[in-house]
Amino acid sequence: MFESITIFNQNKTSVSTPLDIGALVECMLFYGNTTIVANQSTLKQLFRYFGIDGIIELINEDLLQIIYTETFLGIHTKTINKLEYHDFIAATTDSMQYQTALRNICIEITDKKGKGRRIAQRIQSQDLIKVKKHENIILDGSKNSILNQEYMNNATKIILKNSIPEKIDVDNIIFHTNETENGVFVSSNIDFSALNKIYHKYIPPSHSTITHAHLLSHILDMESELYFSANNLSEIATSELGSELISHKISYIMDKSIKSKKSISDFQQFVFNDAKSLREAVNNGKVDINDLISVLKKSQKFKKWISGVESNQNLLKEYYNEVANETFLEKLTGKTARFCFFVGSAELLTHLATNSVLPNDIAKMVGLGFSVFDYFWLDRLYSGWKPNQFIENEVKKLLVSK
Repeated sequence: MFESITIFNQNKTSVSTPLDIGALVECMLFYGNTTIVANQSTLKQLFRYFGIDGIIELINEDLLQIIYTETFLGIHTKTINKLEYHDFIAATTDSMQYQTALRNICIEITDKKGKGRRIAQRIQSQDLIKVKKHENIILDGSKNSILNQEYMNNATKIILKNSIPEKIDVDNIIFHTNETENGVFVSSNIDFSALNKIYHKYIPPSHSTITHAHLLSHILDMESELYFSANNLSEIATSELGSELISHKISYIMDKSIKSKKSISDFQQFVFNDAKSLREAVNNGKVDINDLISVLKKSQKFKKWISGVESNQNLLKEYYNEVANETFLEKLTGKTARFCFFVGSAELLTHLATNSVLPNDIAKMVGLGFSVFDYFWLDRLYSGWKPNQFIENEVKKLLVSK
C-alpha cells in the first residue's frame, strides 16, 4: 500500500497550473515513490513553486521523480470532400526538446541567461530528469479504444458530462467511429453548436472547442496515462475526467472478460455437457495436436459469427436461435428442394444441348454428375452455414480424437 503513484495533468483547462500542488505534497508525504509525467507547463509550475534548488533537492532525496515527455499526442484532422477524417499522432517541436525547454524555463525562472543556462546544464549533467517520448503502442491502444463502438459511445457521454458544468442530457447521444483508408471517420448526433454555447461560458474558445477531434483527444490522454502508470506499476493521480475514463476502461475490460468467461462456460456446458471439457481435454493431452491445429484453422467462420453477438446478448440464446432459424430452402421439404434444384438444372442442360453449347453425351455426363452432387452436397447448399456445423462436425470430433 502507498508504494508508488504517477501524477499527470490534473487541471486540463489551465496551462499555467496543470498540477494540484497540495495533492502532490500529500503524495510525497504518503507514497514511497512519487513520479510526475511532465510537459513544459508542468515543469515550469514545479520550478516556480518549489524553486529550482528545491526541485533538485527533492529529486536527490528520492522524494520526487520527473519524467519529461518530448512529444505530445494529438488528433490530426483532414477534410476530404467536406468530410473529416482523423489520425492519431505523436509529434514534437524544437521548443519541446528537453535541452531547449529546460534551458528556456531556467532562464525564465532566474531571469538571467547565463545563470539559467548553467543551472540547466547542471540538471542535465546529473541526469536528474528522465526524458521519454510517447510510444506508438499508445497510439495503437487509442485507436483500438476509439474503434470499439460500445466503449466509445459510453466514453463520449462521460467526457461531455464532465466537460460541461451544467446539466445536459447525454442518454440519447450516438457516437460512431469507422476506420477508412483516409483515417477514422466519426458520425454522431451531437449538437456541437448548442454544447459549445454552454462550454464557452466556462472555458474560453482560445483554450478549446468541443469537436469530434476534441473528444477523441481525451482518449489519447487516457491511454498515455495508463501506459506510463503501468510501466511504473503505480497508482494514478490525474484529472477528474481522466480518472473516470480510466475507471470506465478498466471496468469495461473486466466486465467484458468476466461475461465472456461465463458465456464460454455456459456454452460448453450446454453443447458438451461439461463447462471445461475442451480445456481439460487439451490440458490432459487427450487432443491430437495436428487435429487441433486443423480445427483451429477452420474456426474463422465460427469466430466471425460469434464476434457478431453483441455484449448485451446471451450467447447460448443466439446460438439456439441461429440453429433453429430456418432458411427459405430449409422450409421446403427435402424432396421439394431437390425437385426445384434438379428441374432448374435439367432445363439448363437441355438448353445447352439444344443450342449446341454442349454435345448431348457431355450433357448426360453432367446430368449424372448432378445426381452425385445431390447426395453429397445439396443438403449443405440449401441449408446454409450455421454455427452448430462447426461445433458438431469439427470440435466434438476433436474431443474424441484420442
